[in-house]
Amino acid sequence: MKTKFEAWEQYYSDLNSLLFPNEYVLRSFVGKYPGLNIDRNYRGKKICDVSCGDGRNMVLLHKLGFDLFGTEVTQATADITTEKLKNHPFQIACEIKAGTNTNLPFDDNFFDYMLSWNAIYYLEDERSEMDSHVAEYARALKKGGYFVCSVPTKNCYSLLNCKELGNNRIEIDPLENSWGNGLLKGTLMYRFDSFEHIEEKFGAHFTNFSWCKVSDDCFGLSLEYFIFVCQKR
Repeated sequence: MKTKFEAWEQYYSDLNSLLFPNEYVLRSFVGKYPGLNIDRNYRGKKICDVSCGDGRNMVLLHKLGFDLFGTEVTQATADITTEKLKNHPFQIACEIKAGTNTNLPFDDNFFDYMLSWNAIYYLEDERSEMDSHVAEYARALKKGGYFVCSVPTKNCYSLLNCKELGNNRIEIDPLENSWGNGLLKGTLMYRFDSFEHIEEKFGAHFTNFSWCKVSDDCFGLSLEYFIFVCQKR
């Protein structure tokens, strides 16, 4: 039987993706909105896409002129995505390393921007503290650097029928929530209740928050996310 990490490695190896960026990643970096505060002088700036998956957001970030870095939970997965990006028509160069929310393999104050799209809330075990995740992201980001992040709300389909563990910790149960094809069986997550809750957790290290909430009924699946952009203090 494959381990959890081996199953994810196989998933990304088999995935035939056209590498379209997430719509709201595009909106966050390119859109001009009255409530969005972000410096769009991207060319030559370093960005890390934490838990970058198949690299779909790297295509956009490459076109914007960023120097690209990323993480995935195993080096095998990182290598799979690196190769896919290299073979993309844009021949995208990106340094992707094995790393987790509590151990990003980059120096202090290294990045100008960081992106965490549906990633920062994954917990290693029931003793994990979200504060340590936030502090690790802040460590790798330069003072004044921008952090772009999304997390699901309690109404998002991916968190429905989860097991409550207390203190905003949950466990995904594939017997009740089969959308993940079992890949997320037993996965532990931290759930955010509101923008105020997010600012409470991130405020010690970040300031100048811009807020967005996405709520969509997508062919019977409830997609609902908090999205925020902020700067390291």
